[in-house]
Amino acid sequence: MCKGSGEHGGSSSAGVFIGGFILGGIVAGTLGCVYAPQISKALAGADRKDLMRKLPKFIYDEEKALEKTRQVLADKIAQLNSAIDEVSAQLHPEDAPNGTAVTSDEIQAST
Repeated sequence: MCKGSGEHGGSSSAGVFIGGFILGGIVAGTLGCVYAPQISKALAGADRKDLMRKLPKFIYDEEKALEKTRQVLADKIAQLNSAIDEVSAQLHPEDAPNGTAVTSDEIQAST
């Protein structure tokens, strides 16, 4: 007679999972111990540009894209600051043209 797989199927699959988990941990730990010294030597002896060249291509490209995005944002911030300064100068033409800030106390004292 055949027994249904439902009776002992749960315990054997749990055992397989635990065995695979332990085996995977052993393999990953071993690889980490083997490659960690090489990685730490590469990181310690390399400056930033050399390190970026040693990284996989997609990480290096991502770093370039991030730097380009930073530059674009910095340019846009500079444009916004310039526009704010222009609008502020149009709204308050009596302010000093050299860009010095005038506090509200100085405005009240002058009136």
